[in-house]
Amino acid sequence: MPRERELEGSARDVDAVEDLTDKLRSGQFSDAIAACQSATEAKTNGQLCLQADGSVKRADPHSAFAQMVVPEPEEDPEEELRRLREARKAQLRNEETWKKQGHGSLRELKDEKEFLQIIAPHERALVLLDDGCSAAGEECRKTLGRMASRHLEAQFCWLHTDRAVFLMHMVKLEGLPAIFVLSHGEVTRHLPPSVLFRFSSASSPLFPGHLAKLLHAVGTIDNPDDDGASSDGDRSPRRGGSES
Repeated sequence: MPRERELEGSARDVDAVEDLTDKLRSGQFSDAIAACQSATEAKTNGQLCLQADGSVKRADPHSAFAQMVVPEPEEDPEEELRRLREARKAQLRNEETWKKQGHGSLRELKDEKEFLQIIAPHERALVLLDDGCSAAGEECRKTLGRMASRHLEAQFCWLHTDRAVFLMHMVKLEGLPAIFVLSHGEVTRHLPPSVLFRFSSASSPLFPGHLAKLLHAVGTIDNPDDDGASSDGDRSPRRGGSES
């Protein structure tokens, strides 16, 4: 009986080959191609594929694994620790460089000449222009002074209007206090009182947080937060992402 089945199978294979040959000779290539595709699909669909749950089923290997979620390889703890150490060293190098450049406090400028000399080498800086006569200006100086100690990535300065004669004539000011945002010594933004106090007055407890978000939006500081309003002098400085 097994021998007869084997002979029958061989006969069917011979008939299939002869039928395919006849189609190729007669120019019926579309039928031949369809037949080949059907044979290929039948073969692939019958392959055993391992599933995510450990089970095995017959399926097309080209699509059986399409919906499977491949877990990301876990990071080596030692490699992660090494990466964190390198990042910390880079932060310390940046902080040391910034401190040598005068970052970390609100620096009062003597005149416009010092303004040009101090601001030029810094990637990010701001200058508060104020006449020293308003409560709003005083609150701005206090808030910026606290923020400067936490955001070492930027140089914070302020200049009295009496020492900024040329600047006062060159720039049309809406009012005081005003902040000038600079990048590599060039003014990129002017923040007048209407922008500084758009959401809260200078005396509001919300003002420091709003100012921090505004300075982050214009690219002066990296991390906007309300910690800039804290008067706690021993808070650790906020790290930046790039060296100026």
